[in-house]
Amino acid sequence: MSVPFSPVFLLGKAHCGSTLLLRLLGKHADVLAVGELMRVGESLERGSPCSCGAPLPECPFWKRYLSWLAELDHDWRRFRPGLYRRIGADAGRAVVLDDSKTLAWRVRRAADERTGYVFMLRDSRGILAAALRAGRAVDFARILRRHEKWTKRLARLAERRAERTRVLFYEDLCADPEREIRGLSTFLGLPFDPATLEPAREALHLVGASGSSWQKGSSEIRLDERWREELSADRRAEIERVMARIPLLCARYLAAETARA
Repeated sequence: MSVPFSPVFLLGKAHCGSTLLLRLLGKHADVLAVGELMRVGESLERGSPCSCGAPLPECPFWKRYLSWLAELDHDWRRFRPGLYRRIGADAGRAVVLDDSKTLAWRVRRAADERTGYVFMLRDSRGILAAALRAGRAVDFARILRRHEKWTKRLARLAERRAERTRVLFYEDLCADPEREIRGLSTFLGLPFDPATLEPAREALHLVGASGSSWQKGSSEIRLDERWREELSADRRAEIERVMARIPLLCARYLAAETARA
């Protein structure tokens, strides 16, 4: 099948909802969702399993391709679009979907005209609350600075490559999964596949998959807004000050709240 983009990189920050999108689009008959492939070296060093539960070297899917990646020393700096297309062609899939997020920004100069992007945005209060929940925000001020820096960087990349980028809000995906997946399918040059609305239908083979237990193993798609109860007023105010400096977030979340008030 001839498609406009492959590979397609998911841009975003940890806890933005990209794993949910992988679980949905990964069920499309023409899409190969690989997870955070550029972190495969880290996963092998840590002994992290494939999302199917098997150790990566023993995974029935990945054991075929690990030798290909070993030829590049598992070094994400050497991964090129052709590598993704080679894996996709061998697996019989038209589009390869990678969730390496900020690493996709780092290799942006190696991208070509067939490299696509999906910029996944979520309310920063939800992202930061999830980081706190996971124990990853010990130095909260530093985490918040990095969140602002990377969101701005990814937004600039999405703007500069607008013809090859689709912006997607996590909240919209949860509110109407079929509408958003249909739109993404059109962007990818693919027909809509109803299987994409059943994320728990069968296991995928994702590298570096999220460890979150939220709706794991379920085909229910439900908005996670635990931040409304979890964040203190001071933390919420800190995050909102950062959001106010990022036009996409300010327009979508803060301005809308002000209008409703």
